[in-house]
Amino acid sequence: MNERETPDLSKFPPALAPRVLLEDTHLVVLDKPAGLLSQGEHTGDINLVDWLRGYFGRHYVGLVHRLDRNTSGVMVVAKRTKSAQRLTASLQKGALKRSYLAWVEGRVTAPLSLRHFLLKNERTNEVRVVREGSPGAKVALLQATPARHGVYQGTALTLLEIELDTGRSHQIRVQCAAAGHALLGDRKYARNPALLAFSRPALHSHRIEFPHPMGGELVRVECPMPADLQLR
Repeated sequence: MNERETPDLSKFPPALAPRVLLEDTHLVVLDKPAGLLSQGEHTGDINLVDWLRGYFGRHYVGLVHRLDRNTSGVMVVAKRTKSAQRLTASLQKGALKRSYLAWVEGRVTAPLSLRHFLLKNERTNEVRVVREGSPGAKVALLQATPARHGVYQGTALTLLEIELDTGRSHQIRVQCAAAGHALLGDRKYARNPALLAFSRPALHSHRIEFPHPMGGELVRVECPMPADLQLR
């Protein structure tokens, strides 16, 4: 496909088509399915940005933040450059807030407040916890509250509601694993073989909140967990 060619949405697999939750002339809030890349990469696989180019009928897409390929849930995308700039500024100063749901190993009964220093290996796309002051390391902060408990193939699990104070690559997956509560299905960071049979990291972006980039009014959108994460 030519770089400026508008994609044909009829060629996108229905299972990977995002669901629009809210839209106006400045932005769109959508539910990204697991399996869909947020933007193009070396594989050439279909991605959200290309889908939005077809949906908008033009080339410009203001991607404000990303979700990992196998993370599902709510995202906000700008339609215009000014909206993108203002949403990005809200993200940087903490006014754009994201909440996640994650099934993790173990029975968590009290809130968690996690602080680590993370270092990403760009070559392998892996993140690890390192000592404070390590060259290139960035602080990562999150708060997690247990929502309910469940079991997967005999392994005790907890559904955590997670609020990010920082937005680091693989942050939730790495910090939870470092705290002894690796995500169900996380083949990169989990060590318990019982967790690895699940099809993907059990992580869902379920709520986003931000001031509208033009009017300033608070926008809050929630997105229920998909069927594959409805564990008991």
